[in-house]
Amino acid sequence: MRVYLIRAVTAIALLVGLVGGISQPLSAAQPLRVGTDISHPPLEFYRTPGGLVRGFDADIAREIGKRLGRPVRFVDMPFGNLLGSVAADKVDFTISSMFDLPFREKIADFVDYFLSGTAIMVRAGNPQNVFTLAGFCGLTASAEVGTFQFTALDEQSKRCRALGLGAIHIVSVAGDEQGARALLAGRVEIHIADFPIVSYLARTVGNGKLVVAGRPFNQIPYGIAVRKGNVLLRTEIVNALKGMVADGTYDRLLKKWHLQAGALRSIPVNAGKLYQH
Repeated sequence: MRVYLIRAVTAIALLVGLVGGISQPLSAAQPLRVGTDISHPPLEFYRTPGGLVRGFDADIAREIGKRLGRPVRFVDMPFGNLLGSVAADKVDFTISSMFDLPFREKIADFVDYFLSGTAIMVRAGNPQNVFTLAGFCGLTASAEVGTFQFTALDEQSKRCRALGLGAIHIVSVAGDEQGARALLAGRVEIHIADFPIVSYLARTVGNGKLVVAGRPFNQIPYGIAVRKGNVLLRTEIVNALKGMVADGTYDRLLKKWHLQAGALRSIPVNAGKLYQH
């Protein structure tokens, strides 16, 4: 009799376990593996090495995880490895200030969440009254070597010469913080970089002595990269972001990181090509 009772109790326990499994899917307990290059303040960065991942992108990722009922585990890696990792299913998605560009859409699908672009940083008061590249002729401007912005300066300088105006004196810098410090020291009159980075440096390094001039130009959306064919996760991310826009969470995070100018009210998929000229 005692043996039968033990077997009955065991059977009931197994049944409860199965029912519990049905009511709480396994996926709800699995962490979302989020690939990112944690070196781009104010989007993803460490305040102290190995500490909490901070930034707008990090907050967006955590909020997506919260709405999907899954914890988030950030996987730090070089920017160049991100798309390959999502394509190989080593991470579930990537979020790392990545432009949604046509050649990248061949590797992954992009859920677009923020409109970035190039911004102009000048000393407070904008003494040269510059608001666009067209106003750079004859001035000294810096950009990080190898970037889209550095190429844009070179192309604009050629247009200046063709119009009979002074060429742009281009100064290459190893990083955008170096460009901000050159601006503070008076070695350059302008520095250009991605809008979120310029906005952050103007507030932190500049400490009120640097400002963003005009509005971002050559705008392209940042996208969350999801493996091709993973329609379920892509749809869940779209719905999570739409919910954040609808209930004000998105605006709160934009305001927290001073990025309101990049607000993207719709959450399109693979829309980067619409911004290419």
